[in-house]
Amino acid sequence: MKIISLQLPVSLSRVDENLRRFKEGISQVVDNEDSIIILPEMWACGFDYGRLVEISERTLSVVEEIQGIINDNTLVISSLPERNQNKVFNTVYAVTKNGIAATYRKNFLFSPTREDEYIDRGRGVTVFDFKGSKIGLLLCYEVRFPEMFRMTAFAGADIIAVPAIWPQMKKEHWLTLMRARAIENQCYVAGANTSVMQGKKDMPCGFSAAFDPWGEPLFEPVAEEGIFCAYADKNIVEDVRTKIPSFYDAREFFG
Repeated sequence: MKIISLQLPVSLSRVDENLRRFKEGISQVVDNEDSIIILPEMWACGFDYGRLVEISERTLSVVEEIQGIINDNTLVISSLPERNQNKVFNTVYAVTKNGIAATYRKNFLFSPTREDEYIDRGRGVTVFDFKGSKIGLLLCYEVRFPEMFRMTAFAGADIIAVPAIWPQMKKEHWLTLMRARAIENQCYVAGANTSVMQGKKDMPCGFSAAFDPWGEPLFEPVAEEGIFCAYADKNIVEDVRTKIPSFYDAREFFG
């Protein structure tokens, strides 16, 4: 399974501009290999809290546009605002050529930036099958919550995808926690971050990352925009968990 992270700029509230940019990026990497393409968190609009409800009205049409440029071998994972009355959910949409394969609503919201005031909290975890691999979905801030990754791994995930908008100033937290989540759950953990969150004041981000079940990096994280590719093999997940059975010991203990 090929895993691709699109680390491109996200412009605040400029849905058409973002859609054009990311569609071009997706079109560059769609081929005949089974592939998971991960986009940053809220890639179509950023966190323009005052307009999220309005922008959420476009979410299904954005999903349809993504469907229109991919093939049967491709899964696109990203988060978009999903309307919930006068608020929204920060929802991950896992999109195939045939429709929405799975969704996940962010459980843990980043209160220092008031995300919890404008976005409703989801409940539970999501794991689904794509081309024989079990894919788990989590988001950005949730990398600080090992319980979420453990629950997702216990639910069967071989690969956990993590769309994010994570500031460059905290990159060591991001990289350390992503690697730790892969090591402790003995599965693949892959994330896509925006290169820069463009708004009234640009916020440098970058350092998309992917780690294998041993915690080894699958590509070099960098600040600049780019498209990064790695490969995952679910047989390696089983091999690592057999050689060092900490995951199975934990599952037996915690149920």
